[in-house]
Amino acid sequence: MNTSQKPRATRPRRGVRARPARRTPPHPRFTWYAGVAVMAALEIVEWPLALVMMLGHEIAHRSHNAALRDFAEGIESGA
Repeated sequence: MNTSQKPRATRPRRGVRARPARRTPPHPRFTWYAGVAVMAALEIVEWPLALVMMLGHEIAHRSHNAALRDFAEGIESGA
């Protein structure tokens, strides 16, 4: 270390706030699930039906993504 340079401070300077911790983004379909839960809470749909809707939606979304990945891999191998 060059003697003309000051060592870095180990503590933040007075008046400087530390950065807040990064938040993880919510689940991409969180609002859909929240909407179904609200409908079940307001008794627009029954709880068992709401759970089946949520489960079916998640399964359909995952299988759709898997089909798209397989399709993209097929295109890449053919190109």
